[in-house]
Amino acid sequence: MSHKALIWIDQNECMGAGTCEQIAPKMFRSMGDGLWAVIESPEYFEQPVIFDGGNGPGHGPLGSQGMARVPTELMDLALEVIDECPGECVYVETAV
Repeated sequence: MSHKALIWIDQNECMGAGTCEQIAPKMFRSMGDGLWAVIESPEYFEQPVIFDGGNGPGHGPLGSQGMARVPTELMDLALEVIDECPGECVYVETAV
């Protein structure tokens, strides 16, 4: 799967509105505590990962340490999330 960017959430700024998952459910998942995490969906990547700070297979670190790859075809949605997030806590960085 082709990707040109990485996406992450600053958990300290997240308001828990869920706007990210409403706009891009293939990139965001509720952690069940009022906050959201970025994901690498099995629809786009061989191994699904939720960057929720959990341990074991399928889990990755939180925040800027837990950057998920953004599938090229979802880049417009990622940018929309940045524009619409009320907590202004979603960031996208160009992949190297």
